[in-house]
Amino acid sequence: MEYINNELHIGPNKKNLKSLTANYMRPIYVYDLDFIRMRFKAMAAALQNVRIFYAMKANSNPEVLACLKECGAGADVVSLGEIKRALESGFTPADIVYSGVGKTRHEITEALKLEIYQINVESLPELERIGEIAKAMGKKASIALRLNPDIDIKTHPYIATGLRDNKFGMELSLIPELIACLKKYASSLELVGVSLHLGSQMLEFDGYQEALERLKNVYHSLKQEFSTLRRFDFGGGLGIIYERSELDKEQSLLQEYAKITLNSLKELNCELQSEPGRWLLAHAGVLITQVQYVKKTSEKTFVIVDSGMNHLVRPSLYEAYHTILPLDKKSHEGVYDIVGPICESSDFFAKDRKLPEVKEGDFLAIADAGAYGYSMASTYNQQELPLEICI
Repeated sequence: MEYINNELHIGPNKKNLKSLTANYMRPIYVYDLDFIRMRFKAMAAALQNVRIFYAMKANSNPEVLACLKECGAGADVVSLGEIKRALESGFTPADIVYSGVGKTRHEITEALKLEIYQINVESLPELERIGEIAKAMGKKASIALRLNPDIDIKTHPYIATGLRDNKFGMELSLIPELIACLKKYASSLELVGVSLHLGSQMLEFDGYQEALERLKNVYHSLKQEFSTLRRFDFGGGLGIIYERSELDKEQSLLQEYAKITLNSLKELNCELQSEPGRWLLAHAGVLITQVQYVKKTSEKTFVIVDSGMNHLVRPSLYEAYHTILPLDKKSHEGVYDIVGPICESSDFFAKDRKLPEVKEGDFLAIADAGAYGYSMASTYNQQELPLEICI
């Protein structure tokens, strides 16, 4: 985002945000589709010959999904609801990879009816369940095993997924039992892939490279048992820089990530899959909110806005940083806590944040909210959900 003539603009085509507040009724999520296209193009160019399945949990807005489908993405989903949204937005069953640790019998049955491209299996009981259901239906499920290499990528503990104490994936020691289950249900299960996902917001890659090497060896071993094995899903998790705008550095990180991935896996001679979300969407979205009150106490100056943790939970849940800027630039500065209307002390967007002077009625833009914003929003306190606008 940048100021042009003291008004805040977004994206590569410098779109004015103030114009979107003309008939303001409640907070607005704004997504710049041109920015999304630009990021997808950059990632596809770096990850050559990799099939990209966009992680829908980051943002499932129908226009965003249609945009990504048009760009050439598939969809990585984690629920039947996301499968339905993907299909409604133009994806086909052949575009869909189904991840997630808690797939119900109903969800698995519906996925098998649709004959989706791949189911990423997260546990031995789940593998048994899929085999049993597929056998009863007279179907053969295309499955990938999500394996957990027990490697730390130094991210927030709530978004780390590749360690032994995480609920995601299966320990490598379980492989003999997985092989036995696959052979037991040979008529209803086809092992097509190995899947890896270490977590979100990766900004360094030592652990990632180690995980690739570890699972590459597992892939070779499984290939000797199952000739149908032909895909390697290396997950997503590439991080962004929230604290400041460093798109060039993020591009460099993408190139490093791609080089490590492709060099490590090229000898497999198989279909490579990726599941990005945040890297494609975060910078493309902002949350616009209006200042209701400026409340001064002996300790603080609180800027109370009409949005809160019910619309963007990341600051409260992860203590995550989001840049906040007024739509109209002013010369004077102040130090503020930006807080919402929710009846929780954890309802804040920023604390002790230096900003251009803020007054009642002003509009603020909370940056980098395109991923894990609206998709994690709630109606807590019976507050309305924000609007969504694609530009």
